[in-house]
Amino acid sequence: MVPLRNKWLIVALLALFFAGFSNGETVFERSFNEMGYESLLVEGPGQKGCTQITFIFPEGQVESNGIYPIASIAVEFSPIQEGKADLNVLLNNSNIAKLAAKDFKCNESICWERVWLPKRLLKEEENSLQVCMQTGNSITRMILSDESKIGLYKTAYFGGKNDFQMVAEKTSLVIGEKTTISIILHNEGSDLAAAEIKFARPLAEDKNAFSVVEGDTYFRGIVKAGEKIEISYVVKPRIAATMTLPPAIVYYENEFFEQESIFSNQVTLNVREPERKVEAFIVKNIESALVGQPMQMMVAIKNVGRDPVYDLSVDMQGSMDLSQDETEIGTLLPKETKYLPFTAMGSIAGNYPIGCTVTYKDANIVESKCPGSFVEIMQQGISPAIYMGIILIGVALIAYIYIMHGK
Repeated sequence: MVPLRNKWLIVALLALFFAGFSNGETVFERSFNEMGYESLLVEGPGQKGCTQITFIFPEGQVESNGIYPIASIAVEFSPIQEGKADLNVLLNNSNIAKLAAKDFKCNESICWERVWLPKRLLKEEENSLQVCMQTGNSITRMILSDESKIGLYKTAYFGGKNDFQMVAEKTSLVIGEKTTISIILHNEGSDLAAAEIKFARPLAEDKNAFSVVEGDTYFRGIVKAGEKIEISYVVKPRIAATMTLPPAIVYYENEFFEQESIFSNQVTLNVREPERKVEAFIVKNIESALVGQPMQMMVAIKNVGRDPVYDLSVDMQGSMDLSQDETEIGTLLPKETKYLPFTAMGSIAGNYPIGCTVTYKDANIVESKCPGSFVEIMQQGISPAIYMGIILIGVALIAYIYIMHGK
């Protein structure tokens, strides 16, 4: 067992490690108490209360690039921290946040939520932040703590419209057609952050609908201020359907040393059955051969449909000895023909049928067969030319004997 003091040392070292990656910088910060405001108590089921905080930011700092105004709302929920409780935050009479108890990060006594203040709503002089709270039936007591704060910070920021998104190379596909999915994370803030990107649910749950055939689906590392990172992976749908890929989620630590998470958008793929019209036939240079003589042939596969066909398997059939060096075709475009060589050899004389089956291997199995074709295998023997030679020699011998007797 690790001694208690060593445990605290490990925790402290880890805290320093992560703090070195993303601790932000406090430019200006004031608590409600420092600005002369007391805590607000709302007590009883279904009760509501509001408070208004007036504040002024230091002149010229709000307009600076990389400076972000944030309100840190601290609330005590009781008798429990889970249940229905509503909060509304207004900046200069514009509602900027609708919060529930589940949105807060709680410790033993107090819960915090960070609300980004839109710069477009801020005034150069006096600003007003209004917080309204309403209890529920389980959370019947709420205290807006005077420890709540308003401040200006330099920090990592991933909250822009396109700062965290998934993009598909193409979304209209046929079964077996591949598409590249890119996950893009942009830190448009003014400080770096340690970030981890993964999926909201395991991709393995969707393995019957599609498969990930290559690429990266995970990232962990430092994202610098202004940096944009991109990871990509390739998916291949297995069924004809409208399918929504699971969103990505990024985890990072904010400037208050709290774990934050943001979901990406979702990508929807529209997958249909291809018009699969594949024809196959045997190409032969000769129609016959001797026993044991290899015959070089080819099988031609043509796509006569309107869509590409993917992952074709070609299998030769027959009672002869058939050998194939190539059996797979990755992609067959419309009107395209591909040729795969094979060797046929017969062990005894006779007429042999040769056929083939072309199979599309994804989801619903589809087959195309070659038209019937035959080759003749002949028994090895004396060549007809040798027979003719023997006959000629015989004729010449008879003629010689006749001449000799005539003398």
